[in-house]
Amino acid sequence: MNKNIFIIGSGFSSLSASCYLAKAGYNVTVIEKNNSLGGRARQFKKDGFTFDMGPSWYWMPDVFDRFFEDFDKNRSDFYELEKLNPAYKVFFGENDSISVPDSLNKIKEIFEKEEKGSSVQLDKFMDEAKNNYDIAVKDMLYKMPGISPLELITKKTIFKVKSFISNIRREVGKGFKSHRLKAILEFPVLFLGAKASNTPAFYSFMNYADFGLGTWQPKNGFFDVVNAMIKLGESYRC
Repeated sequence: MNKNIFIIGSGFSSLSASCYLAKAGYNVTVIEKNNSLGGRARQFKKDGFTFDMGPSWYWMPDVFDRFFEDFDKNRSDFYELEKLNPAYKVFFGENDSISVPDSLNKIKEIFEKEEKGSSVQLDKFMDEAKNNYDIAVKDMLYKMPGISPLELITKKTIFKVKSFISNIRREVGKGFKSHRLKAILEFPVLFLGAKASNTPAFYSFMNYADFGLGTWQPKNGFFDVVNAMIKLGESYRC
């Protein structure tokens, strides 16, 4: 069997695949057009300044942790994380913004100040979001090859039909009146490259990734993650 594998590109999916293949005993070569690895998450240095070229927010820390655990490692073996507080600030115009704090209880306080009764609605929304997260990330993400939409049909998702028919904007609109709160709750699906009006309500799991798990940042920037995956892959070199 030919045990030489060539992977074009060095983004997270390529580096992840490289690590798993190297662990399985393959000789992996990564081909990258840029001068440094990382794809969109590469690093750029000039005149004493260092820039992350891609992502700056670290969401779903459990997914990263599980990746390293697959190699009998801990994320902390490679880099440190800091939970951001505030997580981020949303601007609606000049001198008009809302800072999103680092815990759901604090976020509920912010919501309640903006719209009376909205903290109760947020609790309900987040309960559903967490349930969707448990199904989407903990149950489905690691089981499907991603070949057919039929893979989405499971014993759990069959009871979520309404969540696939409705959309994020519609569900948010049911519980909240403030246009500012609506904008904040519709915001996370932008990371999927989608509009809230076109995104199934099931994807509220992104809201749990946001409010429930928090926004983090590697101590030295996102390139810490790239370096960690490179070191992990190289550790399997013969």
